[in-house]
Amino acid sequence: MGTTRDPVGLALASLGAGSATGAAVVTAGMLVFSTRLADRSPGEFRDEGFLIISLALLLGIVAAVATGWTLTKRLDDPWRRGVTGAVSVFGTALLSVVTMPIHTVAGVAGLVAYLAVLLLASIVTHRAAHRSANR
Repeated sequence: MGTTRDPVGLALASLGAGSATGAAVVTAGMLVFSTRLADRSPGEFRDEGFLIISLALLLGIVAAVATGWTLTKRLDDPWRRGVTGAVSVFGTALLSVVTMPIHTVAGVAGLVAYLAVLLLASIVTHRAAHRSANR
């Protein structure tokens, strides 16, 4: 496993990466929900819509925890790794809350733009975590 000389930088970058990755998954699920069910009336897609959104949230949570956990593999303490993964879920929730207002204001184009921003943030924070791990 090994250690790093910058454990705080690694934890913070991993937290950002987990949050952005999880929120990107949730936003992608919202995009699927929006495009798949756009031409139906609300009563027609109640069960299918619930399934899509629930699955997106579950996969976003799993992505956030897994990303936070795996990026902090250079930390020797599993408790700190777990806390980083768990706190990433809260970051995911905060970043995912804005998907509905974005969809309301800007529609599908807004969701695509927000997804692109989240993916870019995920890439940048993944790189920062790898740099901190290798110091």
